[in-house]
Amino acid sequence: MRSFLFFIFSLSCLLLANNASYAQFFEELKIDSTQVPEVEDQKMQITVTDFRSKMFIEADVMIKGLNPRKTVVFKNFTDSTMLLKNYRIYTVSVVKEGYMYYAHKFWPAESSTHYERVELKPLSVGLKTSIEDITFLGDETQLYHKSVPALEELVQFMTVNPSVKICIVGHANCPVNEEKKNSDAYYRRASEKRAEAVVDYLVQHGIASDRLSTRGMGNKQMLYPDPQTEWQVSANRRVEIEVTDL
Repeated sequence: MRSFLFFIFSLSCLLLANNASYAQFFEELKIDSTQVPEVEDQKMQITVTDFRSKMFIEADVMIKGLNPRKTVVFKNFTDSTMLLKNYRIYTVSVVKEGYMYYAHKFWPAESSTHYERVELKPLSVGLKTSIEDITFLGDETQLYHKSVPALEELVQFMTVNPSVKICIVGHANCPVNEEKKNSDAYYRRASEKRAEAVVDYLVQHGIASDRLSTRGMGNKQMLYPDPQTEWQVSANRRVEIEVTDL
């Protein structure tokens, strides 16, 4: 009888120990935030508002990256949620009468939902914006063929705002260890030629030349003074537009 009671007591202790172990295991799982599976699909919540009033407004929204072959266009868009692939790069751009051209190039945020807040600024003299999807072939001044969608959007912006005048501002990339042709004059002229290439495209597509001017900044305003990746090099070779007259 004593042996049987001892067996029951030992079994109870063992079960209690196991239960405690399992309880501790599950508590550790709750704490360990590294056990989060990677997901390929994520959501993007996008809204379009007026920069000043913060009210929703309708606009034509173009998204590059949703379809790898072409730009997806949403007419009279205000807000929506859509699926993204987290390994793709995206550009959201917007054209609307009376507002500055908007373009934002990005990798989706590392979360289940990427929030893209498009705040359109009413046109005013001095407004600037970068157009990162206008790119060039290496150190050349020839426009890269993938720049065409962004150039077409710029034509659209100038068309729906027929009185606006802009300056095309070119920028050049120059790594700190660059020795070849390392002079301010060289990079300034290279950036001017790139700005002129954009003007040539706009004029060829119906925009009056007297609405356009150019300026070359050389390598004086690089976003990445010591670029480590092709992304950073490309960003340094950016083109900006600045409103000069309404």
